[in-house]
Amino acid sequence: MSYISDLVNLEIKPSLSIHQINWWLMKYEDEFYDAISKSECGKWSKWVKNNSIHVFPCACPTREQDCIFIELYFELLKVSKLEANELFFESIMDEYNSIQNEEFALRLWLEKYKATFADLKFVEIIIVKLTTEPYTKIAVELNEDDFRNIILFQKTYKKGQFSKLI
Repeated sequence: MSYISDLVNLEIKPSLSIHQINWWLMKYEDEFYDAISKSECGKWSKWVKNNSIHVFPCACPTREQDCIFIELYFELLKVSKLEANELFFESIMDEYNSIQNEEFALRLWLEKYKATFADLKFVEIIIVKLTTEPYTKIAVELNEDDFRNIILFQKTYKKGQFSKLI
């Protein structure tokens, strides 16, 4: 499938930048919605109607090419939307840096961003299953520099969560 080949060929460096991801998303946006309308999997058409629903990973033993493309596009679209919040996470980390030595303020910070942390579903490598037997996959590694503050927030929050602050 040329969509996926295009993406894999972009991965010259060990990871994809947000600019490369956004270029690929823009280039194949029409094909994404066209593939959804043709797909036998009803979850994607439900997602198009209501973007707020949770889409579960595919559990089909045999994957159709369109479904692989749709899932990969969907995962990269989520990453692109999350990266748009990088400045928000930078401000959260600036706030943390200003209070990191104050135990009470840190407790308040953890409580304030509890929902943000719970809603954050960021992984640095996107994996899309191609086949079950034998298990094969596409793995797209994201450029950590593009998500620096998001990653830092995740690590900092987890560290605070597991310390004696909570």
